[in-house]
Amino acid sequence: MVVATATRRRADGGPSARSLLISVLGQWVGPTDTPVWTATLVGALEALGIEARAARQAVNRTAADGWLEGESVGRYTRWRLTTSGRRMIGSAVPRVQRSIVSDRTWDGTFLLLTLTGTALDREARERLAVGLDFEGFGTLGPGTWVAVGEGSREGADSVLAACGLQDRALLFRAQTVDGAETPAEVVALAWDLDTAAAAHEAFLEEFEKASPVDECEAFALRTRLAHEWRHLLSVDPSLPPQLLPADWVGTRARKVFQLRFSEWAEAATSYYIRLSEEPVVS
Repeated sequence: MVVATATRRRADGGPSARSLLISVLGQWVGPTDTPVWTATLVGALEALGIEARAARQAVNRTAADGWLEGESVGRYTRWRLTTSGRRMIGSAVPRVQRSIVSDRTWDGTFLLLTLTGTALDREARERLAVGLDFEGFGTLGPGTWVAVGEGSREGADSVLAACGLQDRALLFRAQTVDGAETPAEVVALAWDLDTAAAAHEAFLEEFEKASPVDECEAFALRTRLAHEWRHLLSVDPSLPPQLLPADWVGTRARKVFQLRFSEWAEAATSYYIRLSEEPVVS
């Protein structure tokens, strides 16, 4: 299943410990696939404003959910991603990559997805909707979704497989026809670009002028940057320029994401390496 869930928030409005832990795993642990001590994960979450007790609980719950497997070394534990954990984290990568490609061309086609058979129960509907939202699909009606071009096909296949619905799904390439809805009207029907614009404005407010004062803050900012961008994609389908307003705020947000992610990389990585090399006591 793709790593896409409604962002859980703490009482103060910030992301939950577990949600941030998934981002730490995706950004810092997954790429190297090396074991990581509990103390390292707790320290990473503390840098993100999570108390140590809540951080340890998040690690244990994430392990219980099948993302992590632990190895006891004396009194301490080191963790690595399970096969399913790596798959779930890796499945989000193509979607993030699509979102930062500027000026991508569009061949005028849409990808339609519809389900056959009996109606899904509530839990299955919600799981499917969350996954398809993240992959850039909009809703045309009950049981019918639309995306722009073929870029969302791989993600749709992953979501359908994770939901056990691959045998009930029909996928079509489609174009609008003269005298019917225009592509712009399809966009207005399927997606709420006002909500997407508001999400981009909030992203810019948080990160456009941010400037870390030390390596710890660079680590926290870069991790939060990627975290918030990934969750923003559940409301922004990353449409091609031909289907967006000329002054689309998402264009500026994408440039800020790319710039800050690169700018903060060296200091953030230095902090994480130091954190991972500290004594394992937690």
